[in-house]
Amino acid sequence: MEKRNLQRKQNPVWRTLRGGLVLTLAVFFLPAVVFGGAARAESAAQPEQTVEAEAEETAVTGAKDQSEAAESTGREEEKEGSDPSLTLKVKVGGTVKTMELEEYLWGVVAAEMPAAFEPEALKAQAIAARTYTLYRMENPSPNHTKADICTDSTCCQAWISYDDRMETWSGSKGKAYAGKITTAIEETRGQAIYYRDKPIMAAFHAASAGVTKAAGEVWGKDVAYLQSVKSPETGEEVPNYYSVVTVTAKQFKTTLQKRYGKVELGKKPQKWFGKVRYDDSGLPASICIGGVDIPTSALRSLFGLRSSSVTAECDGKNVTFYVTGYGHGVGMSQYGANALAKKGKTAGEILRHYYTGVEIRSIYR
Repeated sequence: MEKRNLQRKQNPVWRTLRGGLVLTLAVFFLPAVVFGGAARAESAAQPEQTVEAEAEETAVTGAKDQSEAAESTGREEEKEGSDPSLTLKVKVGGTVKTMELEEYLWGVVAAEMPAAFEPEALKAQAIAARTYTLYRMENPSPNHTKADICTDSTCCQAWISYDDRMETWSGSKGKAYAGKITTAIEETRGQAIYYRDKPIMAAFHAASAGVTKAAGEVWGKDVAYLQSVKSPETGEEVPNYYSVVTVTAKQFKTTLQKRYGKVELGKKPQKWFGKVRYDDSGLPASICIGGVDIPTSALRSLFGLRSSSVTAECDGKNVTFYVTGYGHGVGMSQYGANALAKKGKTAGEILRHYYTGVEIRSIYR
């Protein structure tokens, strides 16, 4: 390939492959698998709250005049006075339950972000989850017409009950974790992220490859507040930040041609791969395979890769993917948020970093 991929320049796994050793790792499945309520919140952040492209609903086409982020001291523009409870209908499995918003959010934060993270990162996650809930209430999913939101992460957001979460935590650690989440919810009560007076589609993922991806690169439609920004997480902080997935050339050919019939994959697999197209942030956006530019986001979906920040090569027998990060890469990086919190950034500063031109305000006005 004309360009050496960014993973091979910095991926420690690649260094073990020099000298002819072929490392085959188990394929990491899509968020539907890893997002279950039993996920270990003290180990690794979840990659995202949805894998469905919702750019049609969220796109602010041609909106280049982005509003200045609202600055405030202390807590973000909380409105004094009444603080009514907002209720919503949540589909939990096959049952629809009525919950108060803040009660529901406890289960989302517990399922979506490691409770061991910094308090300001947990607050940022709480505000993002609250915002996504409001967005979903205003933009209902056709998958559950009798509920505002569901607990299926491939559709909405992951969620876990308090009792189930506590069963996965032990002793004093569990009490401490539960207290941190409760504090994050209470100290951000009512706060949500807005762009042009509308709650945003607050996409998030576990870890980016140094920069986040613009929504237009992943979902095909530009979204004014989901632009590419730098993200400070590193391989030392993120479990499995670099990963390698290997499939046979035969399996690769069958899978790709089933999805892209026009792909011409001849008898010499070494010649299947062409140029890599990089986006404006320097991340792989597509790879020319068999004469067709295949988006890296499509490769992620087809082969169960942890991220769309991927490049690949073929040795004639196997196709090897080199992957950096975890998740679709759009919006807030959870490990990036934690890294920023460790540097002293507040929840508001973290959110305004990842969501371009937004303001944070109370929904109770």
